[in-house]
Amino acid sequence: MWVAFFVVLFAAFYFEKQNATIHLQNQRAEVRREASQIQSSLEGALNADIQLVRGLVAVLSTEPEMTQERFGELGEMVIGTHSGISHVAAAPDLVISLIYPLQGNEAALGLDYNQNRAQREAAYKVRDGGEMVLAGPVNLVQGGTAFIGRFPVFTGGGKNRRFWGILSSVMKAELLYEAHGFDNPDLGIEIALMGRDGMGAQGAQFYGDPEIFEDDPVLLDIPLPVGSWQFAARPKGGWSSRSGSPWAWRVLVLVAGALILIPTYTAGRLSEARKDVIAMLTRRERELETLSRRLEIAVDISEIGIWELNSKTGELIWDQNLRSIYGVSKDDFVTFETWENLLHPDDRQQAVDAHRQASHVGGSHTSEFRIVLRNGEVKHIRAMGAAYADAEGWLRMIGVNLDVSRDVHLREKLIEANSALLQRNSELNDAKLSAERADRAKSEFLANMSHEIRTPMNGILGMADLMAESDLGTEERQYLDTIRDSSNALLKIINDILDLSRLEAGQLVISPVDFNLRLCVAGAVNLLRPRAREKGLWISVSFEEGLPERMHGDDGRLRQILVNLIGNAVKFTASGGVDISICSLDGDPYRLLIEVDDTGIGVSSSQAAHIFDRFSQADAAITRAFGGTGLGLTISSILAKRMGGGIDLCTLKEKGSCFRLQIQLAAAQDLNQLPNTETVVDAAVLNGCNILLAEDNKTNRLLIRKYLKGLDLNLREARNGREAVAMCQENLPDIILMDMSMPELDGLAATREIRALNIVQPVIIALTANAFDSDRDACLAAGMDYFLQKPISKPVLIQTLAMLHAGRCELQGLSG
Repeated sequence: MWVAFFVVLFAAFYFEKQNATIHLQNQRAEVRREASQIQSSLEGALNADIQLVRGLVAVLSTEPEMTQERFGELGEMVIGTHSGISHVAAAPDLVISLIYPLQGNEAALGLDYNQNRAQREAAYKVRDGGEMVLAGPVNLVQGGTAFIGRFPVFTGGGKNRRFWGILSSVMKAELLYEAHGFDNPDLGIEIALMGRDGMGAQGAQFYGDPEIFEDDPVLLDIPLPVGSWQFAARPKGGWSSRSGSPWAWRVLVLVAGALILIPTYTAGRLSEARKDVIAMLTRRERELETLSRRLEIAVDISEIGIWELNSKTGELIWDQNLRSIYGVSKDDFVTFETWENLLHPDDRQQAVDAHRQASHVGGSHTSEFRIVLRNGEVKHIRAMGAAYADAEGWLRMIGVNLDVSRDVHLREKLIEANSALLQRNSELNDAKLSAERADRAKSEFLANMSHEIRTPMNGILGMADLMAESDLGTEERQYLDTIRDSSNALLKIINDILDLSRLEAGQLVISPVDFNLRLCVAGAVNLLRPRAREKGLWISVSFEEGLPERMHGDDGRLRQILVNLIGNAVKFTASGGVDISICSLDGDPYRLLIEVDDTGIGVSSSQAAHIFDRFSQADAAITRAFGGTGLGLTISSILAKRMGGGIDLCTLKEKGSCFRLQIQLAAAQDLNQLPNTETVVDAAVLNGCNILLAEDNKTNRLLIRKYLKGLDLNLREARNGREAVAMCQENLPDIILMDMSMPELDGLAATREIRALNIVQPVIIALTANAFDSDRDACLAAGMDYFLQKPISKPVLIQTLAMLHAGRCELQGLSG
């Protein structure tokens, strides 16, 4: 029995020992499985995010002047599909000025690494080392902790290679831990991480309970592009030294042993347990085989070459992908020298040094270099490797090579495309400058043309008006009317061309004022009624009931549009008449619809397609028959659009045509304002007035002299601006009629000198053939009081002189 007792006791002890061992092995296997899944997930996510950021670094190196908007678009491409990166920031010259997303990270803008003690050392390390550095976890300026990957950005190449700054990608620690299940309540293990700033086993612990590293944990290395982390895991609550075998079973074993049945029973149970363990291990082996197969397929698809070096034997193993990259057949024996000989001569020393620096336990390296195949082909390689100690303590190195030739070529093409784009932009800028010069030349030409045509037109129309006051025969009166009509038609053509030029240049502005709608329409109609009466045509006007009488808008431009539309209707109508109707649209009393309906020659469908084009009329025969530039409808259409509406042709009629004008006006701002009335000043107010005429054109001097003949006033003449200044000092005129363009001293300069004299200042009226608003502004800015545009009619001249002289006398009386 003692022998049996000791046998049973030994068997019980052996069972307990085996059970504890198997239980511990099962625990470690289960912990390693869960830890390996988390390690693979974390390592893959980190490397994928870093590769994305490297792409952004490549774009920054080609676009060093990148704007925040462009950076935001690229940042969205990086962050939008990978949640591991919370934001990216670029620091040209080590000052953060680009960041995505900007919202919530404004506190980081303007951070100067040179001035920030906490960031300066890390920034200088990236700059001087020329390699990416992963730091963390660190405290962020905007709150929280994160891992920061800092990438140096260089622009140019070769001797022109220049340090641009740093691109930082921020992976918030809490989000990283959460994304990979560190805090998952269903996780069966406890996790701790060591290796702050990628220092591996030599770094500080930054996650988890410190006791985990002291409790014989399962250790795994997480290689980083620069450095590594050490991953430690144990079961939740720590290792359990005993299995969950119930005490009843132990009592049964003792009873069975006491009955000499325990040896057989114990052997059976051990055999069964062993079978279960073997089955479980077999199942785990199949799972590992499946996982290995998946990894193999992933490596094949990614075309990543893998190598391994045994420092003990010197054996170097290349997989088939790596042999394909280097152009080495599967039967060739490879050594370290094989790899070294395939390196590009310019990159050989750098690549070998990077490899040797990592040849210690825990060491790692990342480098890029070129290789030259036996057939002369050059490839660009990105390499990563790490060293570790095997179970026997011998150093082993394992690494991967990736052919990035296509990426490099793409980057070169991007640089070439960017250069071509810059060249194109330069060409476009040159073209823009040429266009601006051409536009200025056109404006100068139009101004000169206006001045040169209006100057003789002033003489023609003025003399014709003077001649009309003479007692002429019927035939001579017909000649004179023809001269006046032709001159006015020519002046209308000049005004149309200048208006179109101002509209195209954006210089013709809409100037809204309060005005009387009925008076405005009546003004346009009354201007054309005499011509209609000569042709035997009627003109009728009808207003919708309830339309406001006063409105706010540009009555001058509205009158110009109406004159063009009604004038065309009268011009192209031989019999019948013109009907004009005014109503409101859409229930808005200030959105007007004005229809001009005539019984004239009408517009065909083919003609209607081009009727609003510039310099376009219905056809050549109409142009010869009726004349005109073809600009009236073009100008009117543009003006109508500027006034919030437009002009269109009504549905084709059997006879005649109908144009519909829509414009948007507003309510009058001063409802109590009385309609404007013109005050006529008696010309007798000019009796005794001293007038100085400064004009270099003798025809214009003769015309003004004739206009003022018969009035009791004193008229002196100066042929240039210099004479005008001198005569102003000698004679002290009341009014000066000042031409703008004169020899020796022009009208603007002469006005400034006169205004600087210590005399009783006269009224100065500009006489100019220039028709642009800028000329009016220049005259008023020089100190002139009024602006008269050539050609000038006699009534307008005399009324202007009388009005301004009366006002001057009234002011002098008040001051006296």
